[in-house]
Amino acid sequence: MYLLTADGGVLDEREAPLGIMNIAGGAFAAALHDACRPWLERHGPLPALLSGMIGSRQGWIEAPYLPCPVALDELGRHLTPITVPDFGPIRVAPGVTARDRDGVPDVMRGEECQIVGALALMAIDGGTFLLPGTHSKTVTVAQGRIIGFHTCMTGELFAALRTHTILGRLMGAASGDGSGFARGVDAARGLQGAGQLLHAIFAARTLRLFDELAEDEAADYLSGLLIGAELGGIAAGDGELILIGSADLADRYRRAARRLGIATRDAPAACVRAGHLALATQAGLVRR
Repeated sequence: MYLLTADGGVLDEREAPLGIMNIAGGAFAAALHDACRPWLERHGPLPALLSGMIGSRQGWIEAPYLPCPVALDELGRHLTPITVPDFGPIRVAPGVTARDRDGVPDVMRGEECQIVGALALMAIDGGTFLLPGTHSKTVTVAQGRIIGFHTCMTGELFAALRTHTILGRLMGAASGDGSGFARGVDAARGLQGAGQLLHAIFAARTLRLFDELAEDEAADYLSGLLIGAELGGIAAGDGELILIGSADLADRYRRAARRLGIATRDAPAACVRAGHLALATQAGLVRR
């Protein structure tokens, strides 16, 4: 959470375990008030902009999805209001939806705000953005509009395979030297279709059984395999990938992309707050 001035200066920054799964009984207003109490006591009623899963069906209030293609300056005109005592206006950012070639829907919440911030900070109006995470997103932006995107459950799949399948029984802590990760990326090269990937995943067990993969390389091998498979699915024709994410995850994707011959560059670290400030300004919550 950030307390920002109208020109984007950071007055204060706080962290709290306020994911929607951590709020007991849907007490979102009380949780927000507790988290912001020092700011409210010092500055009085403040406006607030919220984004991400707080606006989902499982969150505080369901904000609408805007269908692609969507101009990013439309996001600030489609905010959902919430009223909370002791606060100024509170708005929840909308999500974005797209459909693949078979008409199957895809959704994002929160990543669109990061892209707004990246465009503003990088002074560009388009590109191919990759936002790694639990549900990794690859987003195509042109002339300030999200044209389309797709989601890969790379992070969640890695966590599930490591902690809830037999693969994890033979995995130790990561070695940190990158050798297992690089080997996994190499194993992903040239995979054709989901069947080959599912087979390759099992190698994280069989290579260990035959002592062809060290215990401290196995988790990194699985990570490299899944990230490499994801990147292999988006490499053709996408050109340079702009990475938006935590330092550790961005580094993994950068190393995997380099190994696969894919050019990358990093978006600035302040994308989240820059995006929120831009949307708040569009909505008139702050005046610059």
